[in-house]
Order: sequence, then structure tokens, then C-alpha cells
Amino acid sequence: MQKKYLIILPFVFCLACIDKTEKSDGTTQEIAFDETKWKLKKDTDYPYRNSMLGDLMRNDKIRELKTKELLDMMGKPDRTDSSYLFYMITQKRIGFWPLHTKSLVIKLSEDSTINWMKIHE
Repeated sequence: MQKKYLIILPFVFCLACIDKTEKSDGTTQEIAFDETKWKLKKDTDYPYRNSMLGDLMRNDKIRELKTKELLDMMGKPDRTDSSYLFYMITQKRIGFWPLHTKSLVIKLSEDSTINWMKIHE
């Protein structure tokens, strides 16, 4: 009985780490930024954020938004820390234990505009 679990357990771990937005060649299918899809949360995941990230990072208009406009567009961040906003993009986990988290970090300047945006993994 224990031997069966030793064979099945690694298989289950591998399935838990699959990113559903990845194409078969390992790249992410990119889609245009959509406020509704960005804010959509299924269980503990945001199914569209990883696909929209490239479009969002290249969007120069977002950098001109004030904090209130940014929050209206992107919704409440998953975490804040003084002048930083953190939006979870993807999280690979086994069960409820996180293994790898990809986040969008936005630093706000003193005039409530975006100073910079970075991806943290």
C-alpha cells in the first residue's frame, strides 16, 4: 500500500505545479488588459492576470494614472506596504503551501503617480 503512494505522490505534485495559462511550448498566451478579467478571482487564483501582464507592463497610459484611478482600474491590491502595491499574478503551490509566487509590484511616488512597476518572482 505504501509503495502505491510513493508512486502516486510525485505525480500529484507535478500536476499541482502546472500553469494553466501556459501554451505547450512554455510561453504564456498574451491577452489585452481587461479590468473585469484582471479583478476576477477563482478560489485563490487570478486566472487571467499572467496573460495580461505583458500588455499591462507595456501600457504607458497606466503610468500617468493617479493612485485612485489606478485602484479603480486594477482593484484592491493583495498587499500594500507604505508606498508599494502588490498584485499577485500567479502562485504555484502544493495543497495550500506556496512554492513560487509571481507578483506585480507598483511603487507610488509622493505625487500619487506610479514611480515604477516591476515583476517580482
